[in-house]
Amino acid sequence: MTETHVETFINEMANQYTVQFNVYRDERIDDIPLDFYAEFQRRDEKYLMSKSVKVWSVETQQYAFIKRVDNLTKETIQQFAQAIDRNIPNFVPGKQEHMSTYFIGVLVTTNSVNEELQNYVKKARKIQFLKYGWHGWADRYIAIVSLNDKKAYVNKKGKEFVTAFEDALKKGE
Repeated sequence: MTETHVETFINEMANQYTVQFNVYRDERIDDIPLDFYAEFQRRDEKYLMSKSVKVWSVETQQYAFIKRVDNLTKETIQQFAQAIDRNIPNFVPGKQEHMSTYFIGVLVTTNSVNEELQNYVKKARKIQFLKYGWHGWADRYIAIVSLNDKKAYVNKKGKEFVTAFEDALKKGE
């Protein structure tokens, strides 16, 4: 895989995210440079007869952090996950209406992914209840997208968050 192929793939993914997400390029999470990150926010409300009588409201968010990695190791995955975990309070609003925020860290590599890393990333899910669940929860997943294997590796519950990557890999075949 050439460098331009990887850049084209990441650019294509960023463009796909722009349909429903706010996309920010060349950002950082802690000291880790990102190719881009995408942010989605949704608010739902239920009213009784008029908007002045609100029955309930909930807020849901999703963030995807995408980073290209040439030499993928267990330590790289751990550092990326820890950086996301440390920054969860910066992205989650401190409101009672907040229900859930999903964080997906995606590491894009040109190399094949060995079985040890595949198994590690499938267990790399973390759920954090905010104020004992009163302010919802934050759910973090880590995914590896291998351009060589043409496959995305992620926890079973995080599969829905990487379908766009899998579709792009299949389209590129």
